Amino acid sequence: MELRQIKGDTWCLVGAELIPLVRLPGDKCVLLDSGHAFEGEALTAALEGVGLTPLGVFCSHAHVDHAGNNSYLRKRYGAKVCLPLGEAALSASLIMYKAVYNAFTPRSLEARNGHLLGPVDETVGTRDGIMEFCSVPFQVVHTPGHTPDHICTVTPDGVLYTADALMAGQVLESAKLPYHALHEEARQSMEKLRRTPCEVCVVAHQGVTEDLPGLVDANLAALDRLCEDLLSLAPEAVSMDQLCLAYYRKKQLLTTHVEKAALYARNIDAMAEYLVDMGRMDIVIREGVRYFVRV
Repeated sequence: MELRQIKGDTWCLVGAELIPLVRLPGDKCVLLDSGHAFEGEALTAALEGVGLTPLGVFCSHAHVDHAGNNSYLRKRYGAKVCLPLGEAALSASLIMYKAVYNAFTPRSLEARNGHLLGPVDETVGTRDGIMEFCSVPFQVVHTPGHTPDHICTVTPDGVLYTADALMAGQVLESAKLPYHALHEEARQSMEKLRRTPCEVCVVAHQGVTEDLPGLVDANLAALDRLCEDLLSLAPEAVSMDQLCLAYYRKKQLLTTHVEKAALYARNIDAMAEYLVDMGRMDIVIREGVRYFVRV
């Protein structure tokens, strides 16, 4: 991993995603997220290569690409782990994960997310504001939508880390499917971020920009485009399976991977639920089966 300075004491590790960190006196640092589990050795090699030791992980949400090394860093360095209260609850047990990510079977979910389970040292409460973690005063902005209790963080240098509340660059331009569990909340969170004062913005997937309003506009436009694509596939009533298959064909998402298929179906269902709530789709019940139709 490459270590790149963003502003002042705020840097980021460049791997499968951008992982910001705040450098502290005495060759210490605090990470904002910890990346995929498969990046663990690369992450520690990058830190130790410049003489940095992580004191803690101030984690945005409990997904495998953002919390994958929390337990690893806790065991290796004694690093403290902090998660938003709702995300910490998910990490407490497999049953809690299953309640939210019900597209996976219990055993497949355990294989996928089992390494995320475990205790945390501190939790972020339900209100926005300043929280001190490992002596660093972070500004917390609650941004639910991508996950139930996702947060964004502003470092003391005025660097906003959006985690997965926003996407950027080629990742955004090539997006075929939104990965938000709650679309209406995700959109409200994007508008909230538009009003968040910051000097520069770091997006996990993947970019650094000073034009936060433009980035918000681009993300909202992408969601609008993908929702219209889904609506175009339901001029007449179709079941969720039929809707998924039509969307897969349209977007060339014909995976043979069981886990990916479950995730794709969950995301399409979330998009359809949002369109129903917005009055753009109706649900029709026929012989106990849900059918979706464009209004």
